[in-house]
Amino acid sequence: MLINKLSRLCGGIALLITLLIAQFSVAITVHAKTLSDPMRPPGKSDRLVNTDESKVDTSINVTAVFKKNQIFYAVVNNNFLEKGQKVGAWRVTEITNSGVFLKNENEPEAMPLRFLVNKKSDFKKQTNNE
Repeated sequence: MLINKLSRLCGGIALLITLLIAQFSVAITVHAKTLSDPMRPPGKSDRLVNTDESKVDTSINVTAVFKKNQIFYAVVNNNFLEKGQKVGAWRVTEITNSGVFLKNENEPEAMPLRFLVNKKSDFKKQTNNE
């Protein structure tokens, strides 16, 4: 009888420890997702940094440029684009034989940036000699 009571007590303690560990793990995860910026100057915005948003891939990879019927096309981040189309926050402003000019729509006063065709891509650059 004493063994049964001890067995139940140990089972209850084990369950309690398991629940405490699970709750602690959830609390650590929630805290890690809302870190404050340690480099923020004093007196500036107290906005918290969301680590999930900072992991968004914003890289631009131009893998090919080609011309068909006098219209240039570019393969940017595995998307076929022509002048005026968007990839993420970037709008294609011009396509040349060697690359693409993209303008970030979040920075309207900034000049368009030129991205050259990635030499290591699987695509071959196809252009007409002009």
